[in-house]
Amino acid sequence: MASQASQAAPSWSASYRNSSQGRRRRTTCYCGERLVLVTSSTAENPGRRFWGCVNYGIGEECGYFVWAESEKEQEVARLKRKITGLKGKVTTLERMLTMAVAVALFTLSWNIIEVTICNLD
Repeated sequence: MASQASQAAPSWSASYRNSSQGRRRRTTCYCGERLVLVTSSTAENPGRRFWGCVNYGIGEECGYFVWAESEKEQEVARLKRKITGLKGKVTTLERMLTMAVAVALFTLSWNIIEVTICNLD
């Protein structure tokens, strides 16, 4: 069903999804063994990668199964939300900067007018 030659143990860096938010990807299956990344060779899902039990194929597996792409999709969705939030912050800062420039120009213009009037006297 799945190619045993394409199995690879998850790396340490891959075991943490976003440590600042405390979310971790599971690193062990239901029987407590390490997960392996397997590439499917079925007609329905050729080349699709999934995390599974290290004992898969020897009759002792626990049945743990998660498509690897689902992790990527979740990360992409999280990053899209973050980008949307950052775009909102940029828009707010641009508006604040525009207002600050307008106030500065008004103040400068007012000071020039005052100096000009004072010099006329």
